[in-house]
Amino acid sequence: MPQIDVLLADLKVRIKHNYKYMSAFCKDYISQFENADIVATASEDTIAKEKQLVPQAPVEACESLCIYRSIAEQLPLFDRFVFHGAAIEYDGMAYLFTAPSGTGKTTHINLWKKHLGDKVDIINGDKPIIFMGEDAVVYGTPWAGKEGYQNNTSAKIKAVCIIKQAKENKILKLSKADAVNHLMRQVYMPQNATALSRTLSLLDKLIENIPIYMLECDISREAFETSYNEMTK
Repeated sequence: MPQIDVLLADLKVRIKHNYKYMSAFCKDYISQFENADIVATASEDTIAKEKQLVPQAPVEACESLCIYRSIAEQLPLFDRFVFHGAAIEYDGMAYLFTAPSGTGKTTHINLWKKHLGDKVDIINGDKPIIFMGEDAVVYGTPWAGKEGYQNNTSAKIKAVCIIKQAKENKILKLSKADAVNHLMRQVYMPQNATALSRTLSLLDKLIENIPIYMLECDISREAFETSYNEMTK
């Protein structure tokens, strides 16, 4: 079986794959090493089941999703987890925006990009990796949603924002209890009991150390200003 070596969130990951697509997909993260921290692959049965769930998806794309799931199952053992959200870097710090698919996180990071220009870099548009060490750090990955917004870079997290569509723009810092209820849905939860327990501990650590906001917004300049003024202060 062909394989490629990639660096993801400073981990050495060996991917064993069936389709050439993976090499092109991971091209910005290709590396070389002898011993891997994580070995990820996807069986034909797993790929077939993924294809049944998303019949319109090419089989090679289904394999890439299955491989990322295999990686995500192992990440918590290295104090990392997959987060469903868009991550940008501004003034040396990362800001994460999360919401159910189609709710507006990509639209909102594009507002930051529109109004701040080259001062904003997109780290990842859909499925970055968060590392909870001495600091909370977010890393880009090739798995970046349909827009493909990603860079092989990382930054310390300054704030996390949950987006909710609304006619008026307002932002509220959440209590820890409310933050848990919302973020639980946006973090990959492993099937392995040990990895699951570790993920919950890492999420708790994130909420303890990083401010979590709820942003109700439209798609105006005021929406950008509302999140920017509160999250960067």
